[in-house]
Amino acid sequence: MSDQNSFETEKIEEYFRVIEQRILGPIQKSEIHRYCTATLLLLFAGIDGLGKLIHPDKNAGCEKRIRAFLSYMGSNYRTREKELYKLRNSLVHNAINVASFMSQTEMGSDQHLKRISSADIIYVNTTIMCHDFVRAFERLREEFKKNGTKIKGAAERLEWREDDCQDQYLDIPATPPPPVVFIWAKEPKKKMAERE
Repeated sequence: MSDQNSFETEKIEEYFRVIEQRILGPIQKSEIHRYCTATLLLLFAGIDGLGKLIHPDKNAGCEKRIRAFLSYMGSNYRTREKELYKLRNSLVHNAINVASFMSQTEMGSDQHLKRISSADIIYVNTTIMCHDFVRAFERLREEFKKNGTKIKGAAERLEWREDDCQDQYLDIPATPPPPVVFIWAKEPKKKMAERE
């Protein structure tokens, strides 16, 4: 494996580790899984990030990225992309669910992503959605391990950023950024030029 391929693989693996630690870890290892809104906010953040890695257009906006990964998660999600994106927006912008029925219980799991009312309101089981996200996440990870072209394309969308604030310590409890380096999604050059 060339140094460049190794570097690209390392970037992607670090990004996957961050998703495991910052998104899946809290859902799977804490009480967050009991709260539908918190679970979905974390999952939609992961869906957006992974959608950025797989969408054919490196400059795709948030909605296209999210829909790309929802589609990757399977046919049920592909069918409900519109409703799930509406749910995501209501949670992200208001932290209030106005777009679906939600539950984390095992009861009614057979109703996941089905329309519950004539107003196009769907039922979302956050436990099932988390399991489906994890399966898609692991499948994507395996695809990246087998496909150098896919790794290269995704790695070009990420960059290392040195964390130069590690020398500063707070006297209060706080979650620090990941140590030494962190991968951020690159901002498209067009948007960077617009800001300047």
